[in-house]
Amino acid sequence: MSITNEQVAEAYETARKLYAHEISLSAAKVSVAKKTGMNEGSAQGYVHTFMKMMEGANYTRTINAFATDYYLKQIYSDYGLEALLTAISSVKKHLEYYEGVGKSSQPTIHKILSQHIEKANKLSHLELIQKNFEKQVILSLKDGCEIRKSRLKAAEKKPKECEVTVKIFYRNPDVVAETLYRANGSCEKCMKPAPFKKAKDNSPYLEVHHIKQLSDDGLDVVENTLALCPNCHRELHYGV
Repeated sequence: MSITNEQVAEAYETARKLYAHEISLSAAKVSVAKKTGMNEGSAQGYVHTFMKMMEGANYTRTINAFATDYYLKQIYSDYGLEALLTAISSVKKHLEYYEGVGKSSQPTIHKILSQHIEKANKLSHLELIQKNFEKQVILSLKDGCEIRKSRLKAAEKKPKECEVTVKIFYRNPDVVAETLYRANGSCEKCMKPAPFKKAKDNSPYLEVHHIKQLSDDGLDVVENTLALCPNCHRELHYGV
């Protein structure tokens, strides 16, 4: 009997409990079997495969194509990019092992893996850009207002752009830093203090909004920005 999508989803959720040390492997396989009708051997295999994916290790028992795709998608959703990269490594090892013992090349799973590798590469690039930008903003804030303003006078007002999967803009970190400095910890729309402080540096959490969006040919200048609490920021984008 083929494994259903519902059985795969239940195996994944139960495997998450095993990964969090909330349940044992033997209890996990029994739970999946009772809830879905999957035989205990298959249930253990599907739960075990998740654990191997989270370790980046080879697994010798194949799960179906839907499960491979579902596990990779959910691992990224639940655990982030690093976990996805680890799981991708695990699937690659499995495919190499499977072909090495003379079994099917599993073209469907190869295709699924390629799609997730492409996604991970794009996510990695975007994440690096964002992390680098955040570091630049922190450095800009440390430089102080006068140094920052002198750079702003000479800065390009039109941001550079590049194509990834969508168009993104290399924003000027001095613009963000100066806007946050101007706001002094309070939303510039509702005038209330920032709703919380960031764990990494204890600074007030505000988001910098471009009044005329960069995608609409807006300029990346302090005069075109507001420092907003998340609620006011979403209201400006999505409110009536």
